[in-house]
Amino acid sequence: MRTFVSAIAVIFALLLTGIAVPMAWTDANIVREDGFVGLTASLGKDQAFQSRLAATAVASLESKINLPAQVEQLGATFLKDAATAMTTWPEYPQAWNETVRRSHQLNFAGNTGAGNSTAGTSLVLDVGPLAKLAADRLHAATGLPIATPDSTLINIGGPAQRQQVDAIAAYAPMWWIPGLGAVLLFVLGLLAAKRRGVLLLFTGLGLAAVAALWQVATTVLKGAGDAGLGGTATGGLFARELVAASVDNFNGWITIAWIAAGVFALLGLLGAIFSPKARPSVRVNAAGSMEE
Repeated sequence: MRTFVSAIAVIFALLLTGIAVPMAWTDANIVREDGFVGLTASLGKDQAFQSRLAATAVASLESKINLPAQVEQLGATFLKDAATAMTTWPEYPQAWNETVRRSHQLNFAGNTGAGNSTAGTSLVLDVGPLAKLAADRLHAATGLPIATPDSTLINIGGPAQRQQVDAIAAYAPMWWIPGLGAVLLFVLGLLAAKRRGVLLLFTGLGLAAVAALWQVATTVLKGAGDAGLGGTATGGLFARELVAASVDNFNGWITIAWIAAGVFALLGLLGAIFSPKARPSVRVNAAGSMEE
């Protein structure tokens, strides 16, 4: 009976671990603003993506400003050059980080701001900081005041995706519930086990199986491209890059799981080998002789 209880406890502990770890990763790297900024840092180094994003920001700015005739040609030339050269400007990394932070706030914090009703029902990328950077440079070149909108939104998902993100934001921070359950069940299984070495070996093998499932899931997700996101060409590109960055980041957590599985398996194997053998019980019969 004790063996059955310990086995069931460990199985359920592994199942809860399989749920808790992805939830914890999502909370740390998607729901939390600083984690999201860190996750998307690699996107800031992707020249192809950043050039596309800069071109979109410049095009948005160009459609919203009217320059005097005497500087119109200069402004047009500047904006054309900015679309390709903006990523080399020293202010660009800061503008990119601000873009990520503002986009995260719009999608997760519910801070849609005045006039941004679309952000309340869809997923958006706010490239306003990039447009402002181009406007500031244009102002320095022409000496004219350039008014820019507070936000320049690019759609990266519709209402269905927004509902999914809202659910993630609500439930991912609760990762500690299945996590705590997994720990308690593992302790219960360890206390109930007759041969703890075998239990640890079983735990290691089970954790390796969970890690393998995570690996398969991330491979499938990465192959899905933009995961159904991307309301525009630029939005779709951002979604694909974000999915790829997420998979690469979570692979680090999977590696830790593989290492933990190996440690459990090794401890279990050593425990099974070096644990003291149970001695057969000996009793004395009525004739005075001993029998097993």
